[in-house]
Amino acid sequence: MISGMVVAGGRGERINASLPKQFLEIRGKPILLWSVERIWACNRISEMIVVVPAEHQARASEILSGREARIVVGGAERQDSVYAGLLACSPSAELVLIHDGVRPFPTRGLIERVIAEAEKTGAAIPGLPIRETIKEIDPKQRRIIGTVDRSRLFSIQTPQVFRRELILDAHQRAQNLGFYTTDDAGLMEWAGGEVFMVPGEDTNLKITTPLDLKLAELIAQELG
Repeated sequence: MISGMVVAGGRGERINASLPKQFLEIRGKPILLWSVERIWACNRISEMIVVVPAEHQARASEILSGREARIVVGGAERQDSVYAGLLACSPSAELVLIHDGVRPFPTRGLIERVIAEAEKTGAAIPGLPIRETIKEIDPKQRRIIGTVDRSRLFSIQTPQVFRRELILDAHQRAQNLGFYTTDDAGLMEWAGGEVFMVPGEDTNLKITTPLDLKLAELIAQELG
C-alpha cells in the first residue's frame, strides 16, 4: 500500500497574491487541485492526504469536494506539515509519497519512476542536473571565492517516496531534537539513511514567483 501526501501548508508570501499560491488558478483550476489530481491518477496510490493551513481548511474542502482525500491541518513550517500528514497516513502503508502542493505537473512516468526506485532502495527522489555555472560568493563583500564543480550538483524535486517507517522515524527524531531542514530527503540523510535519485522533469516546476505562474500557464496550455 502506498499513501500519497500533497503538502500545501505554505502561505505563499513570495508570490505577492491575496491567496496562498496553492489556491491560485491555472487555466481555471486551483494549483492544489492540479497537484492532487496528478498524484491521485497513479493507480499505485491507495489513499490521499492533503495538508493545508488551518485558516484555509474550508477552502481546500470545497476545492476537493467529491474526491477521496483526507484534509489535515499543517504546522508552522513545511516539515511540521509533513509530520502531521505522516501521522494521518494508514499504518498499513509500506511507502509514503510526499509531493509539493505547488508542483502541478508531475507526469505519471515520473511518479512511477520514483515509486519503483523507493521499492528497491527505501528512499527515492527526482532531480535535474544543474546547468548554470555555480559560484561560491562571500555574502558580505559579494566577492567570488571559487567555482563549484556542478557535475555532482542536482536540483531536487518532488514527489519524494520513502518507506513509511523510515521517514516517520526521521521526522519523530527531528521533532524531538528541534532539527529542521528543507526537504524530507534531507531529514533521511540527517538520520543516517541512504537516498537515491531518479531523473526529474523540466516541466515539474515549483511555483514560487509570478514568473513561475506564467510558465505554468504555458505548460498547462501544452498539456491541453
